[in-house]
Amino acid sequence: MPFSLEIRFKKSTSKSYPEALRLLKKFSNIMISESDDQENAVTISKDEFIEKYRKFNELWSLVGNWKSSRVLINGEPSEFLNINIYSTVFGCYEKYKSAVIQEEHCHLYGNREGWDCKLLTEVNRYLPENYWGRDKYWYHFGYFKSETIWKIDKEKIRTILQRESDLKKVSLCPIFNFIRIDAIINDLPDQIDTKAEDKWEIIYEDSFDVTTAERQPIKIQPKGIKKSIVPFSLDRLSAGHPKPEDDKPSEQRYIPEIAFSDIGGIDEIIETVREVIELPIKKPEILKYLGIKPHKGILLFGPPGNGKTLIAKAIAKEINAHFISIKGPELFSKWHGQSEENLRSIFDEARRLQPAIIYFDEIDSIAQSRSGHESLRLDARFVNQLLTLMDGIEDYGNVRVIASTNRVELIDNALLRPGRFDYSIEVKKPTMEGCDQIFSINIKDMPIDSSFDKTLFCKQLFGLTGADIAFVAREGAYNCLRRNVDLKKAIEDDELDKINYKSFLVTQEDFALALSSLQRDAA
Repeated sequence: MPFSLEIRFKKSTSKSYPEALRLLKKFSNIMISESDDQENAVTISKDEFIEKYRKFNELWSLVGNWKSSRVLINGEPSEFLNINIYSTVFGCYEKYKSAVIQEEHCHLYGNREGWDCKLLTEVNRYLPENYWGRDKYWYHFGYFKSETIWKIDKEKIRTILQRESDLKKVSLCPIFNFIRIDAIINDLPDQIDTKAEDKWEIIYEDSFDVTTAERQPIKIQPKGIKKSIVPFSLDRLSAGHPKPEDDKPSEQRYIPEIAFSDIGGIDEIIETVREVIELPIKKPEILKYLGIKPHKGILLFGPPGNGKTLIAKAIAKEINAHFISIKGPELFSKWHGQSEENLRSIFDEARRLQPAIIYFDEIDSIAQSRSGHESLRLDARFVNQLLTLMDGIEDYGNVRVIASTNRVELIDNALLRPGRFDYSIEVKKPTMEGCDQIFSINIKDMPIDSSFDKTLFCKQLFGLTGADIAFVAREGAYNCLRRNVDLKKAIEDDELDKINYKSFLVTQEDFALALSSLQRDAA
C-alpha cells in the first residue's frame, strides 16, 4: 500500500519556530519558505518514516497545534493525525528487525501466535485457560445451527480483524500480510458439534413468556476454564472472619504488566533470578536430570527505593505466574488462630492458580527473630505457620515465595536456612550505566528538547536510588508543565481544554531543577 505523510505550516511567531525549521531539515523531501504567506512542508515516505519516525513525532509535537498547520495523508487533507498509531507500527517493525528469532516476534506473547501480528488483540485466537468476562474469543462469533451444533461466523471474525488492522494502520508494516490472517481464519473449524466434542459446553438462558419458561442455548465455551478470577484481597476477610462459602467472590489470575525491560539497572540480578525461579518452572526436567530440587524461596534485600517489588513483579510477568502481593501486617487478626488461617488461604490460592508467586513485602515486619519465651507471641505463631508451609511447599506444585526487606538482620534465622529463603539477592543502588537505563526508561514517552544532553545529566544521578531517578524524571516533566501553564488560572477560568500542550518540551533546566529539589529535600 502506498503511504506518505505531509506536514505543512507557515512562518510563525512561536519561539519554537526555529526548532521546527531545524527538524524540517532532517528530512529529504522538504520545502522551506522565505515569505510569510507560503508554507514550509515536508513529505515523508513509509521507508523514511520507519527510519525517522521519532524525529517526525518531535516535529509534529511542535507544529501540530498551530493554526497554519495542516496534514495530508497519501495526498488527501486530514483533520487529525495520531502520530502514535504510526509510531507503534513502525516501532514494532524496528524491534522485529533486531529480534534474534524474528518469526516469533509477531506472536502475541510467549508461544501464543495470535493472528500473525501482536497488535491485533480485539479477538483472541487461542483458547483461554482462564476467562475474563470482557475478552472476546473466535468461538464467541457464531450461532446455533441446531440444538447442539454451533456455526462459526468466520466472516464476522474477518471483518473485525480487518477493521482493527485498518484503524491501527497495521497494513503499513512492511512484513504484514492479511492473506496470512485469512489462512488462519480458514483453518478454524466451520462448526462445533458439542455433542460429539466433549471439550465444549453449551451455555443456556431461560426465556419467559407470561406463564411458560423455555430454556434456549445461547453460546458455547470450552470446558474446564476458570471464570472471573480476582487476585487476593483482604476484602475476602471481614473483621478477621472468613466470608461464608456462598458469599465468596470468584477468582482471577493476576499477572503483572511490568517486565524486566521496564526496570533498568538490574542486569546482574536478572541472570540469577532466571536460574533460581524461571528455569525450574519453565524446564523442570533439567533439574530433575541433575537430581536437584529447586529453591523454594528467595529473599531480596537492600536499601529502599531500588526496585525490589518491581523485580518480584517482573519475575511473575516473565513466567506468566499468578502474583499475590502481601504486606505482612495485613494478614494479622485479633482472633486467635485467624492470622495463621489467612496465611494458609494465601498458599491455597497459589496452589489453585499455579504457576504462582507469593510475594511478602517488608517481611521483617512479621518475621522477626524469636526467642524461647516468645513462642506464644502473635507474630511468633505466624512465623511458625510460615515455616511449616515453606517446608511443605513441594505439595503446592509450581509455587515460589519471594520476600523483600530493608532490614535483613531482623529476620528470624529459621527462615534463612536451606529449604526456605535459602537464596538471598542484594538489590543495590544502580551503577552509572544503571542510572542511565532507569532514567531513559522513565523519559522514553516524554517530549524532550533536542538540546538536552542526557549522557552528561545522568552522570549527576549516580548515588541515587531507582525511585529517586524516577522522581527526577517525573518532576522534570512537571516543571515543564509549570513553566508553560498557569494551572491555577486555567482551572479557575475553565480553560484547561485550551492549553497548547503539544508544544511542551522538557528541557535540561527542568530536570536540573528537579534534581536540585530532590537533593535539597534530602539534605
